[in-house]
Amino acid sequence: MVIGALLLFDQRLTLESVEELARNKLLPHRRFRQHVVEAAHHFGRPRWRADSPFELRAHVRRVDQSASADAGTVVARASEAMSAPLPRDRSPWSFDLMDLAPGGSALLVRIHHCIADGRALVALLGELADEPERARAEASTSRPSPSRSHRRGGWLRQLTGLLRFLTLSDDVDSPLRRPLSGRKCVAWSDPISLAAVKSIARARGHHVTDVLLAGVAGALDRYARDHGQAPRSVRALFPVALPSESSADGVGNHYASVFVRLPIAVADPRTRIDAIAREMMILRTWGESRMALGLTRLAGSVAPGVERWAMRRWSRRATLVVSSLAGPTAPVCIAERPLRSIIVWAPAPGSVGLSLTFFGYDGALRLGALADSRVMGRPQELIAAFQSAIDDLGRGAAPVSA
Repeated sequence: MVIGALLLFDQRLTLESVEELARNKLLPHRRFRQHVVEAAHHFGRPRWRADSPFELRAHVRRVDQSASADAGTVVARASEAMSAPLPRDRSPWSFDLMDLAPGGSALLVRIHHCIADGRALVALLGELADEPERARAEASTSRPSPSRSHRRGGWLRQLTGLLRFLTLSDDVDSPLRRPLSGRKCVAWSDPISLAAVKSIARARGHHVTDVLLAGVAGALDRYARDHGQAPRSVRALFPVALPSESSADGVGNHYASVFVRLPIAVADPRTRIDAIAREMMILRTWGESRMALGLTRLAGSVAPGVERWAMRRWSRRATLVVSSLAGPTAPVCIAERPLRSIIVWAPAPGSVGLSLTFFGYDGALRLGALADSRVMGRPQELIAAFQSAIDDLGRGAAPVSA
C-alpha cells in the first residue's frame, strides 16, 4: 500500500537541495520520523515508534546511474521501486533522485499509505513548494457534494445503501483477476487537457469524474478486444475524500472507497457515460462512502486481523482501483526548480492487481497506471486505449469494433 509519485523537472536538482527540502519541510511532520511496530499477538494494535537514530540519507538518495536516464530507464526504475516494499525498521517513505537525458531531473517519491491519504499528500506537495501559501490555495481534491435533499435523505435511504454495500457479490472472473506476482509495472499518459474533459462533461450535463470513469471503461473495452477477449463489465474501487477533523500534524487518512460498476460491455460511449453518471448519483445519494469508512473503522477497532480479513473480503468485489486527485492549478517551483509535471500511482488493496490514478496539475491531467505483471504486463497499452476512449467521448461517436 505505497503511494508513488514521479515529479518531473526540466532543470537539474542536486541531492543537497532535495535533502534540504526534506529536512526543512517534511521532517517537521512526526510521522516522517516514525515507523510502525506490529503487535506481538493477533489482537494487539500496531503503534508508531520514533526512528532511533533517524538517518536522512536512508530516505533521500541519488539513484546510481552511469549516464542520464532516458524515458525507458525511468519506467524500468519506477517499476522496480514500486515493486519493492519499504523497510519496516524506519519511517516508510523515500525520495529517489534521477538525472534525465538530455537534461532535467526526476524525483521518485514513495510514501506508505499509513502515513497519509492522497488528499493529505496533495497538501504536503503544497508545503514542499517554494511558495506554499500560493500552492495550498490552488490545490484541491474531489469531495462528495450531496445536495440539501440528499443530506436530508433519511434512514430508509441510508439503510438501502447499507444493504446494497453489504450484499455485493465478488466481481466477475476475468483476465484482470489473476493471482498476483508482486512485480509491478508502471506507465503514464501524456498531458491531457483538463479543459477538454470539462467540455465533454458540460456537453452531457455530467461531472468530470463521470467522464474519466467512462474513459476508463472505454479503454478496458478496447484493451480486451485488442487481446482477443470478450469485454465484460467490472467494478472499480473509487476512493472518495471525506471531510476531516483538523490535525496539528497535517497528515492522516480520511477517505473511503465506493464500488462503481464500469459498463465495459456497452459499446456506445454516450450510453456508457450516462450509465456511469446514474451509478455515481446513486452512490452520492445513499452515502456509501461514509458507510464504507464506518465499517472499516469498526473492523479496525476490533483487531487488525479482523480489518485485514475485511479488506481481503471487500477487495474481491472489485477488479481495479480508479483514483482522482487535483493538485495546483498553476505551475509551482520546488527547490528553486519549476515543476513541469506530476504522475501519481495509488496502491491497490488485497487481490486487486490494477490501479489507475488521475492527477491534475497546471490545467492538465496525467493518468498513471500501476499493474501487477501477471494482470497487465504492458500497461502503456491501456494508457493509449484511454486516450482513444476520451477522443470517442469528445466526438460522441461509437468506437469501431476490433
